[in-house]
Order: sequence, then C-alpha cells, then structure tokens
Amino acid sequence: MLNKSIRNFYLGFVVPSFLTICLFIISLYVIIIPALEKNSMDRKKEMISELTNTACSLIEEYKNDYKDSVISVEEAKAFAARRIEKMRYGKEGKDYFWIIDMQPVMIMHPYRKELNGTDLSDYKDPEGKKLFVEAVKLVKKDNEGFINYIWQWKDDSTRLVPKLSYVKAIEDWNWIVGTGIYLEDVKEEIKAMEKRILLISFGISLIIIILLLYILRQSFVLEKRRKGAEEKLRLSRMKYQSLVQASIDGTVMLINGKVIFSNSRFNQMIGCNSIEILNKTFNDLFSVQWNDVVDKCTQPYKSITVETQLKCCNNTVKDIVITVSKIQYAKQDGFIVITKDLTSHRHIEKETSKLSDEIQTSLLLMHQPIKHFIKEFITCDLETSIKDAALKMTRKNHKVIYVTKDNFVIGAFNDKDLRTRVIANNLDTEMAVSTIMTSPVIKIQDNALLYEALLLFGKEKVSHLLVINDSGEMTGFIGNLDVLEMQRNSLTYLIKEIEISEDANQLKRINDNVPVFVNALLESGHKTKNITRIITSVSDAISKRLIVLAIEDIGKPPCKFAFIAMGSEGRMEQTFITDQDNAIIIEDVENEKLEVAYQYFSKLGKQVNTNLDKVGYQFCEGGIMAMNEKWTQPLLVWKNNFTSWINNSDPQSVLDLSIVFDFRCIFGENSYAEDLHEHVHEVVKNKAVFFQHMAQSVIKYKAPVSFFGSIVGTTNPEDTHIIDIKRILLPIISFIRIYALKNQISETNSLERLEKMKKEAILNKPLHEELVLTYNYLMLLRFRFQTIDIINNRKPDNSVDTNQLTNIEVTTLKKIFSHISELQTKLSFDFKGGM
Repeated sequence: MLNKSIRNFYLGFVVPSFLTICLFIISLYVIIIPALEKNSMDRKKEMISELTNTACSLIEEYKNDYKDSVISVEEAKAFAARRIEKMRYGKEGKDYFWIIDMQPVMIMHPYRKELNGTDLSDYKDPEGKKLFVEAVKLVKKDNEGFINYIWQWKDDSTRLVPKLSYVKAIEDWNWIVGTGIYLEDVKEEIKAMEKRILLISFGISLIIIILLLYILRQSFVLEKRRKGAEEKLRLSRMKYQSLVQASIDGTVMLINGKVIFSNSRFNQMIGCNSIEILNKTFNDLFSVQWNDVVDKCTQPYKSITVETQLKCCNNTVKDIVITVSKIQYAKQDGFIVITKDLTSHRHIEKETSKLSDEIQTSLLLMHQPIKHFIKEFITCDLETSIKDAALKMTRKNHKVIYVTKDNFVIGAFNDKDLRTRVIANNLDTEMAVSTIMTSPVIKIQDNALLYEALLLFGKEKVSHLLVINDSGEMTGFIGNLDVLEMQRNSLTYLIKEIEISEDANQLKRINDNVPVFVNALLESGHKTKNITRIITSVSDAISKRLIVLAIEDIGKPPCKFAFIAMGSEGRMEQTFITDQDNAIIIEDVENEKLEVAYQYFSKLGKQVNTNLDKVGYQFCEGGIMAMNEKWTQPLLVWKNNFTSWINNSDPQSVLDLSIVFDFRCIFGENSYAEDLHEHVHEVVKNKAVFFQHMAQSVIKYKAPVSFFGSIVGTTNPEDTHIIDIKRILLPIISFIRIYALKNQISETNSLERLEKMKKEAILNKPLHEELVLTYNYLMLLRFRFQTIDIINNRKPDNSVDTNQLTNIEVTTLKKIFSHISELQTKLSFDFKGGM
C-alpha cells in the first residue's frame, strides 16, 4: 500500500513539479526576458516623446506671446531657444534637447555649440547617416517620430555611442525639436534586469527542490497516521450525528464551513432533502458570513447567538436566530448550528411599530400650531351686495368672505349662509351682505393648537375662525373642515385616498399634504426613519395607483413584469425634491412575443412617468426612467447589463450608475428584483477593480472647509454660507452602498443596511453608531430647510444656510467632515491597499 502511494506521489506531484520548473526556466528566456526588453524600450520611447511634447508646450507659450503681440517673433524664438537650452533631465541631469529648422540648420545645441547656426545638410554620423536630413524628412512626412544614429556620449565629445531620438515639428516656425536616449543605458538596464531574474529563478528552483524532498519525507509519516485517524473520525461522526438528529430545533453540523449532516427539522425549514444540503456551505444557507461567525467562536463548547436569514431552496428567505457552538471533531474545529424561525415574531413587531407610528403621527398633528395651516382671507365692504360677495368668493375659490367697516372685520358670510339664509328664504341677492352676515366674528390666536381650534368650533357652532397674531393683526382664517381633514390625515387615510384616486390631479392634491406631516414630525423631534417612511409610503402608493390606472387604460400586460424604483426612492430615502429613477423588468419571453412586450411597456412607462411628473415627481435629468427603452428590458438583458457594468467599469461610469444598484420592486413580480439582486451579488464577488472604482467617488470627495477650518459655500461662489447638503450626504450613502454590495446585503435602505452590517459584525459598533448619527443629522437638516422653503412658498432645494445654524450645529457639521475623512481612509485601505 505504501509503495503504491509513493508511486502515485511521484507521478502526481514530483514529476509535474519538475516539468513546471523546466517550463518556467524556458519561458524566462523565450517569453519573459524578450518581453521585458521590449517593454523597457517602449517605456523609454514613451518617456522621450512626452518630454519632447513638454518642450513643445513651452515653445507654444512664446508663440502665443507673439500672437498676442506681447513680443516680436524674433524675440519669441530667441526666448524659446534659450529656455529649451537650459532644460535637463535624467539621473545625472545631462540629458538635453536640441532644435534645428527644416533646412536643416542647427538653431540650438547645448553641448555642440559649434554647430549652432551651421547648415547640417551634409552632416553625417560616424556610420555615414545624414541624421538631421533624416529628421527633416520624417517630420515632413509624419510630423513626428523616432530616428537612430551615432552621437557623442552626453557632454563627453570623445565617446561615440548609438542613440535613439524623438523629433517633432513646431508648425509656423519650421522648427524641429528633438531629444534622445542612449541605447547603452537601455542595454545596461536590461542586463541588470536579466541578472536579477536569473538569480531569482535559481533561488525559486532551489527552494522548490528542497520542499519536494521535505514533502516526500513527510508523506511517509502522514500515510501511517491516516488510517488511525479515519477510524477515530468514523466513531466521532456517529456520536455527533446522533446528537444532531435528536435535536427538536433545526440543526446542522459543519466542518470547515461545509455541512456534514443535518436533521429532519432543518431540512423541513429550508425545503431541501439531506442529500441536497450536504452539497452546501454555511454561506449558501445563511446570510451572515462564515468567517464572521468563526471569529466570534473563540472557545470550544461556548455558544454565540446571531440574528440572520435562512436562504431557503425555493429562493425565499426566513428571519431566524442561530445558536453556534464550537466543538472538537477529529482534531478539527467543528460547529453545531441550531436555528429558530423569527418570521412570525418579526411580522407582529413590524405591524405593532406601524400602528404606533400612525397613532403618534395623528396625535402630533393635533398638537401643531394653527399658524402652519391658515389661509389668506378675502373681504368685502359693508354695503357690498350678496351677489357680488358670492361672485368674489367664487372667483377666489373661497368658502367664506369677511365683511369690513372702516378696515375692521365686523362679520362673516359663507357658503352655508348663502344656502340657508338667502336661497332657502328666496331673498334678493342685491341686498347688502351685512343683512345676512354672521356677527360677531370668532377669533383665535395663531399660536393656538389644532385641537384647541377644533374645540372652539364646537363651542361657538361656527365653521370658520379668524386668526390673529400677538399684536391683534388679522393674518388669515382656518375652517372647521380643514381641521377635521388634518385630524384624519393619518398615513393610512392618505394611502386609502390614493388607492381610490382616478387621475394624476387628485393624486397631486394628496401628495401636496405630505409636507404637513413632515413638518409635524420635525418639530416633534421624530427620527429620520419615520419621516422617510411616510414619504416613501406615499410615493410607492402613488406609483402603484398610476400603474394600475395605466393598465386599465392600455389593457392587460402581455407578460409578467416588475416595476422597480432606483436611487433615493429605491433606498426609501426620498425628500421633497426627489426626481424619478425607475425601470421595468420584463419576463423572459420568446423573441416573437418580445416585440409586443416592448411596445406595451413603452406605452406603460411613458404614461406612468408622465403622470408622476404631473403629481410632482420630476423627470430624471439623466433619463433613467421606464419610458426610455434602455431602462425597460427582459430579466436576462438586465442581468447582462449589470454584468457588463461591473466587469467593464471605469470610475466615471460607476459613479453615474451608482443609483442603479439601489433598486427594489414596487409593483409586479418581486421575484424578478430578488433574482436580479442575487445575480448582482454573484457577479461582484472578487471584483476588486469594480469596488476600487466605486470607492473613488468617496475618496475624491472634498469637504467644503477652508484652509482655516471654516465651512465654505458649495452651491455658488458668491454665497459662501450656502452649502449643498445632498453633496455631503453622497459620500455617506456611497460608503454604505459599497460595503452592502461587498457583503451581499440585499437591503437597499441605508439605515437598514447599517443595521444588517452591525448584526453581521461587518462594521464595528463605534463606526456603526457614527454612521447612523451622521446620516440622521444630515437628513434632518435637509428636511428642515426644505420644509421651511415650502412653508414660505419657495421651491425646495438641497441648500442649507449655515448662517441659520447654531454654533453647535456648525461644530457638528465640521465633525461630520472629519468623520468622512476617516471613511475615505478606510476605503483606501480596504479597496486600494493604502493611501
């Protein structure tokens, strides 16, 4: 048995290793060394061509001075020649440039000054080559190029050596600028390189031979131990297999991250049989990474608990908690993993949280000052007729008009008065409005709360209240129906209203109420998560409703599809100025059906995008919308596109397409989006260049801080105190996206991604907390200033006026810039190998 093993070892390892060494040595002389020689020469050529271009650029400066009439052409040429004459490069600083004209006559040579002004038509090198004539011929034909000749060694006129020069024409002046390299230098470099390579290859071969001898010796010892170990392993396997099978929870045992057996309960949870599971690794079964779990299990027979997801065989996931115990198994580290399902528990928690948020939002609205909801009032004179008052109310689209005398409000006349007092009693509409007005007018302070206004409506039995400020000045009015609308304007109510809307105009009116919610939440100190949840819920509901209306209009889709949101909507992080970023994933159908599908979904995308724009979600400036053919494709095409974007990436295209990686399904077949997510996660594995390019957008970010540490403007050079808060958020969001993609995290929301990375120990606790605080602070600033713009009837944007921030807030911003710098450092080391 031993003899057979040794023979197999020789045939399977020693002989191939010997052949590999031989092939390695042959390849050195046949392929590697010639390639290195060629590359060395190519680099030298590239160097002298770039240096010559630099010299030409300097001459261009003097040509421009002449063209701008700063100096004469003779002065320009003289200055240029003197400038080039003094230029040196190379290790010894003796390499130089020379200039001739098209005759050729030597204009300037720093070492052979006796040639200056000399006609070089007959000048030959020692081999009889008219090198300067050849240079003229070359530039006349190609404008630039390389020539070989014999020349003196630098400033040593006694030594002649081969030289390669690069020459380039200077148009208008009929000059030729040249510089060159000595081929002796190149040969010496190549010889030194060959010597080092041969020494290294000899050392490697010697080491391999020694290792072969050592391995051969060790193989005898290992073979003797193997049989004894196999028997012990068999007994140990039977012991732990019995333990796993007896467990009432789903249990698996793993060695080196691979399943060696599982019990029936676990097979039932994942939806696979025991044979299928045996082919899987820990990472195939669970979302948390195997290496992270192993790092936490430091002591044998001590358990750790981790929340994660179970990847079921039907392509779904289950929220679970796993208990991992480290054991000794045949002198190896084995792991027993016990799983418990959390799906139902999480669902109850989610619904409870949602209900709690609904109640809090409703209560918060009722505790808002009415000054945020008052409307401008209209007035008429005491002698104005009922007809004229009604006409003015109609023209101004108001339900109430206030009657004044000497600029004082003495009464009110509303729609109800017109119906019950005028029409019902058949009164003459030419009568003065003062005869049927309600008086006195009930007033309320603008700092009163909505619920106080509601109580006052009930007490005074009126439909409108006149609002006054602390100075007693009338600022507007508020109606009973408006307050009741606020009371019922919970998120659930808005969603229900959206679901029964019949056109974009109705949806726009509903969407215009969202800032009211956000302002209430901001003033009450609510978390960013609650604010973005409201905006996203409304946005999703509007998109779904518009898709349903479009399908009703166009007809039934010819195949299945998924309407996906990308960018901030895909991350569920929309604000009040978010534009559209969406696309459609079409079912993979036969070619004859595909054209019909393209035509249908082109109409669908155009109708949905157009109506979203009417509602208030602006068209995407970059054209990333379902109405454009590029963004409406079958699932297979989407996969191919993502593969191409990832494999053929460059920094700018990755930056332009970064929002595409934050996609989620908002209507249709969610499985298409999940399938595409899994494809992306598979393709990005081990794609170091792709992640380097993604990291560039963060690494190259420059904080808006001056040399002296003060914050400077980023939107307009003239407004040094105005900063773009979105630009500051981008590196934070990009950092989170990079690590989410790197670690196969399917969540798209930034806070949810951070939470997942914390649970899976991808980010340490201090870094996680810093990122959450930074993100929340910047988003709240963004919402705060956008809400202020809306309340003041200004178009919201991403600008923040640092003059309106407190000293503490400015200090916090500066700390955030410092934190971003730390993130840049981490990215540089993780994805570039250092700064």
